[in-house]
Amino acid sequence: MKRLITILLVLVLVSAFVVPFSVKAQNYKPVALMQLKINSENFNVDGLDMKFLPRGSAPLLIKEITYIPVRGVVEAAGGTVGWVSKERKVTISLNDKSLNLYIDVPVAEVNGSKVKISDNSDVEPIIVNSRTLIPAEFLIKSLGGTFDLNKATNNIDITLNKHLIQVIDATGRKVMVPKKIYKIVSLYPMSSQLLFPLKSEDKLIATPRGKVVNLNNFVKVFPNAKNLPDASNFRDPNVETILSYKPDLVITTYQTPIKKLEEAGIPVVLLNLESPQLMLKSIQFLGNILGKYEQARQALIYFNEKLNYIKDKTISVNKKATVYIAGANILTTFGGDFYQTYLADLAGALSISKDLKGGKVNVSVEQILLWNPDYIVLASYCADSVDDVLNNPKLKDLKAVKNKNVFRMPSYILSYDLPTPESILGIMWLSDKLYPQIVNFDIEKEARDFYKNVYNFNIPPEDLKAVIGG
Repeated sequence: MKRLITILLVLVLVSAFVVPFSVKAQNYKPVALMQLKINSENFNVDGLDMKFLPRGSAPLLIKEITYIPVRGVVEAAGGTVGWVSKERKVTISLNDKSLNLYIDVPVAEVNGSKVKISDNSDVEPIIVNSRTLIPAEFLIKSLGGTFDLNKATNNIDITLNKHLIQVIDATGRKVMVPKKIYKIVSLYPMSSQLLFPLKSEDKLIATPRGKVVNLNNFVKVFPNAKNLPDASNFRDPNVETILSYKPDLVITTYQTPIKKLEEAGIPVVLLNLESPQLMLKSIQFLGNILGKYEQARQALIYFNEKLNYIKDKTISVNKKATVYIAGANILTTFGGDFYQTYLADLAGALSISKDLKGGKVNVSVEQILLWNPDYIVLASYCADSVDDVLNNPKLKDLKAVKNKNVFRMPSYILSYDLPTPESILGIMWLSDKLYPQIVNFDIEKEARDFYKNVYNFNIPPEDLKAVIGG
């Protein structure tokens, strides 16, 4: 009995020190890590190089006191800085902190209370060469951050909790995310690609590999991809791994189970990419929260110009071509609620499987024979080849097989039938295959222009030939 009581006491004591994961992890807050240097206008935030503006602004060391350009530091964390010229007052706001400092005055106001900047009454905000400089240690600690100066190297290390704003994701969730986002973890292969039109791929700190991703081509377009860790599986995200990356934001599909991520306090937004229109809406959404408004606008203009061109050219077609799009194999296709169905529609075609429900659907040979499509398109990841289909005796009576209208969807980073910006090339390619006399795209030129203008990448001629020949 005594032994049992002892064991129970030990278990109680052990459990008292075990903090549930959700409680511990709720403490996670996105933090700006800054490196500055005395007399240097260059500084670094979360690994990204920046410059203090206006040019010539830099931290100074005056009588053993470090002064920093206030606007560059505070705004890098998402805070706001104002100037009241009549009072020579600097106003600063970051999260729940509000500061008022006055030029040449050794007393500041912190959340409405007057506070001495230093025991040394000579320490006060100053103006040097028309630049406002604030005593660094007082400023950073008043904002809840940490400050460290290495006097041997003149290097300054600063941390500040990032200012958070509320956004609403594709599922209607209200999410608090940093106003300034520098570090993104993508859990979904397709969501990573949405950053390219926004010229924000350099914010990726982890991305999924996945069988659908051509890693060699991904690295060609984005060389740093080879250095990025695998972000884990979007169907079962590893919270501890994601926390170790210290992200500002996690982006993923609405299909991802995120309860543990939310419990961890990780800012995560869900995207719905299951139609080209929703994919474009997601680009616009990310553009808004990343401050890439113009890049998002230009991307939408480009996509809509191409889609409107196809629509104008094919609207007068009396009988739309019917298309069967095969996924993992010839007997796997897509229901009406999947991207491939919308892709076919925008190309001016009719997806023969549009009335099916359930996303990816397995069908029989008999069903395909009953549908008898005009064209068969194999996704680039389809296990069956064009020759496999053309030489399959069970499919020999299909119109598509008789007329040799069986094609493989092109692919570069991902297959062009998947919900990424590359899919616009899939739509153009398919419409050109179906209606070459009407649409008449120069697909090679379109692909070259797409990668240059949308992905900021000059695709090698040999790659271009291989893709378009797919």
